[in-house]
Amino acid sequence: MVSVNKNENIILTLQLIKSDGLSVEEEATVSYQIFDVTATTEYVSGTATFNDNTKSYINAVVPSIDWITQEVGHYLIVWSVSNTEDDYFEKYTEELQIDIDKTKIDKILGLVHQNIIIDQTQYDSFDNLSSARVRIFHDAAKTELIDTYRITSVSKYPGKFVTWEQISI
Repeated sequence: MVSVNKNENIILTLQLIKSDGLSVEEEATVSYQIFDVTATTEYVSGTATFNDNTKSYINAVVPSIDWITQEVGHYLIVWSVSNTEDDYFEKYTEELQIDIDKTKIDKILGLVHQNIIIDQTQYDSFDNLSSARVRIFHDAAKTELIDTYRITSVSKYPGKFVTWEQISI
């Protein structure tokens, strides 16, 4: 099964081993289609080219170009093989799982104050917070930084702000 995050490039690879078990088919025509799980709705299709370094047929699906309507879910990759020296199946089916990007979920959790540090604080004449840095970490041990934000606010009265801005830096 191929598993990728939503909107990540999908690298499709198919290797055809000949019947001798040692050599690889290099002259085949290999195409692919990505379908829903029932194989009725086609989303993407294309042709893979032989890559001499990996000894396999490769192509990349770029969601921002090839599959703009991509959604999280389960799909099928159907490979079609023709023009070969050996007897291969005409079609091979492989599962494809499109997942939610976990980094985005971690950012959301950080913005609701899970695994964050607020520092570099500054206060105005009303003793209200006027700026700070917010860092979001992947875990409580703070081993992997996800993102850093700069907070700025403007106040007119004690305990009241007029504007609040939080921008990724």
